[in-house]
Amino acid sequence: MRVFLSVSALFLLVSPAFAAPPVKQTVKATFASHQTVTEKQAAGVYDLSSMSAFSGTVTQFLPAPDGGVLGLLLNGDTEVLVSPEIGHTLSGLIKVGDHISLRGVKAYTLPVIRAFAITSPRGRSVQDSLMAVPQHSPEMIIGPDIVVHGEIAMPLYNLGGQVSGVILKDHTLIHLIPREATRLAAWLKPGQSVYAVGTGNNGVLGTAINAREIGPAADRKEAVAISNVPLSGPAAGSAGYDVISGAE
Repeated sequence: MRVFLSVSALFLLVSPAFAAPPVKQTVKATFASHQTVTEKQAAGVYDLSSMSAFSGTVTQFLPAPDGGVLGLLLNGDTEVLVSPEIGHTLSGLIKVGDHISLRGVKAYTLPVIRAFAITSPRGRSVQDSLMAVPQHSPEMIIGPDIVVHGEIAMPLYNLGGQVSGVILKDHTLIHLIPREATRLAAWLKPGQSVYAVGTGNNGVLGTAINAREIGPAADRKEAVAISNVPLSGPAAGSAGYDVISGAE
């Protein structure tokens, strides 16, 4: 009996040793665990596999004067334009120097691609929902003037294929409304020097301004119309603001 109890006690003492010891498993984190909500929805509602596929190296971002992102420059010569929906997440998805892949449509003759899905070299992606984005009036950019100057590398295009400014060789963006870009086309050719003044943003993604004055040199610049100037008339909140002309 004494032996039996001793053996039983021994069994109880050592029985935990027969259980599988906890093993520290190195679990490779999946990309999904690091993706943002927008990236997790990258599959989207629509199948974009029928769209043309492109790839290349990110040369720079294309910042907007208000601090947003309009797209990126691919391989130093192709502008990849995106919706505001993608633009909001683009800087967190890729970086300059990344070799990325994307799906979209290319302009017939312009060096422009409208991208609807972008995938980083780390396997993370973002896709346009293809839902209509409400169009809001441009916000007034308030702040000190930013002066930029340098050699023009290439025209800057908008989603409609219109020239809407220039990209300098130092990666600065000068934004103009299309009609002013057309009027000043002789000053905006690649290889020429340009000097511009306007409000904008000088951040980690680059410098971008809405030009208020522009020219080939500081002493040869002229005033230009800008897109975010309030319409003429009484100021909001003034006595005449709600008066409709001819309705009295």
